[in-house]
Amino acid sequence: MRTAGLMALVEWGYIEWAPADAVRVVLIYEQPMGGRVMKSLSDTITPISDQQFVKSLLRPLCMALGELQNHGIGHRAVRPTNLFYSDASGGRIVLGDCATGPVAIDQPVVCETIESGMCTPAGRGLGVYADDFYALGVCAVMLLIGRNPLAGVSDHDILTQKLHHGTYATLVSDVRLPLGMIEIVRGLLADDVDQRWDFEQTDLWFNGRRMSPVQAKPVRRAQRAFVFMNQEFFLPRNLAHAMANNWDKAVPVVLEGKLEIWLRRGLENNQLADHITMAIRNAAAVGEKNKAAFQDTALANVLIVLDPAAPIRYRDFRAHVDGFGGVLSAQVALGKDTRLVTEAILRDLPKMWLGMREKFSPEMIQMTSNFRELRDYLQDPFKKGAGLERCLYELNESQRCLSPLLARDIVLDIRDLLPALDRTASRVDSKTEPLDRHIVAFVAARYPKDIAPQLAALNEDDTKRATLGMLSLLAVLQWRLGPEALHGLCGWMGALMGPIINSYHSRARRRTLEQEIPRLVRKGSLPELYNFVDSADERRADFDEFQRARAEWAVAQQNIRHLESGQVGADENAERTGQRLAATGSVSVAIVTVAVVLLGYMF
Repeated sequence: MRTAGLMALVEWGYIEWAPADAVRVVLIYEQPMGGRVMKSLSDTITPISDQQFVKSLLRPLCMALGELQNHGIGHRAVRPTNLFYSDASGGRIVLGDCATGPVAIDQPVVCETIESGMCTPAGRGLGVYADDFYALGVCAVMLLIGRNPLAGVSDHDILTQKLHHGTYATLVSDVRLPLGMIEIVRGLLADDVDQRWDFEQTDLWFNGRRMSPVQAKPVRRAQRAFVFMNQEFFLPRNLAHAMANNWDKAVPVVLEGKLEIWLRRGLENNQLADHITMAIRNAAAVGEKNKAAFQDTALANVLIVLDPAAPIRYRDFRAHVDGFGGVLSAQVALGKDTRLVTEAILRDLPKMWLGMREKFSPEMIQMTSNFRELRDYLQDPFKKGAGLERCLYELNESQRCLSPLLARDIVLDIRDLLPALDRTASRVDSKTEPLDRHIVAFVAARYPKDIAPQLAALNEDDTKRATLGMLSLLAVLQWRLGPEALHGLCGWMGALMGPIINSYHSRARRRTLEQEIPRLVRKGSLPELYNFVDSADERRADFDEFQRARAEWAVAQQNIRHLESGQVGADENAERTGQRLAATGSVSVAIVTVAVVLLGYMF
């Protein structure tokens, strides 16, 4: 993309990175000649006049965000430290990189909406386009006054102030903004996403149209406070935030029914109290045999009911439904515990969160179905093509394959997998299988065709069946995706054909296979190799011949037993005696018959 207000990405690709002896992704941008606008959020700069601000910063940045939105892209890295002067004179400001890290992971809490700021950085998800305009409003305040009005304030305190007073009041209460900028800043910093200004409204403002000031929606407050941790709370949302940050102390408060009583009497909201009862009842279905699981699930469900706009909160886990993949990817990459992520999925927290949406969206049905599939994968953790690895690739479309076999490659696309394995063949022990759990899960998540038969065979206990399933899956990938020849990978698989060769009964066939496999390996065709070692005709002929051989062997064994017991000689004597008796009887009958005939003629 080439647009004013956005640092241009010139090229990207892969390079051999010698310090790590691996391949790395590299992005090349046009260098902004004027440097960063703010080097850190604690930095102090010369305030930008409102006339220059609109011309050199606000308008081009809004145009850049609008262009990104037209392409279906959210920037999610709009912050003062990611703004650059494109020229040495400082006449124009551009947005910096948004592609070299997970979505919003580097965003400071002050630049994130209240809901996004509650998440762990990796769990913020894609968000909505309006989140970028919110961050732009935060940048506007800082650049207009030349500093961060919340410098030195902790993230927890920033969130608390935003919850109690709203973002605009939190940022602007102690500073003076130029009078002409108050309207647009207030519009950009609206906490209600439906009221927040977007590209269309800012464009109208640039063209001279003035709109009604954004007014915060009135929130129903309780008549009497709910006391928790020696603090008084009048709003369910603020109470939910405090409970999420004091998990163990909040559990008994929820389960003892105090919260429900307050909602009915203090807030006079019976519907919300009924939802709380339902949330606890749903948790009971999950934790019937596990008290701790029931308690954690119950509190997580209750927090969703109290503040449906907030992320899913489950102990130290904080993420939006589209941020689960980011958290899982970060935990796996850093070698950290993934238990909380998997438990949140297994305990149906996403389903609970989606069920509390006020507005129905077709995407909700798809997301519910996706999380149901993820739950099924996690319930069969030892199966290749399932488990945690499958969830990782299903939740992250741009996740590289993390197989140790591909540590020196970047495999982002399914078409890159076989060439990477072909290169790996020369670096590994030939006895190592080329399909580990990560590779199988990556293929299952990325390959659009049905490979259920291959996955079923891969997970067989029988070594022969499992090896055939592995060869079959690789052969299907080469047949469908190419390349035409994979000499290294074919040689690798050829060395693993022992169980398949030994599955044939005929020694002659086994010798033929051993002689022909090297020839096929040199051709580099996995489909030909598979068709040869598992030919249906050869299998049938081998089976039929084996059955005949078994029958002949059984007859031979029976004869041997007869010989050993002497039964064969007795049978022969009886046969000879029978033959003599039969001959004698036949002669006697013949003589009598002739005598009778002669006597008949005589008389």
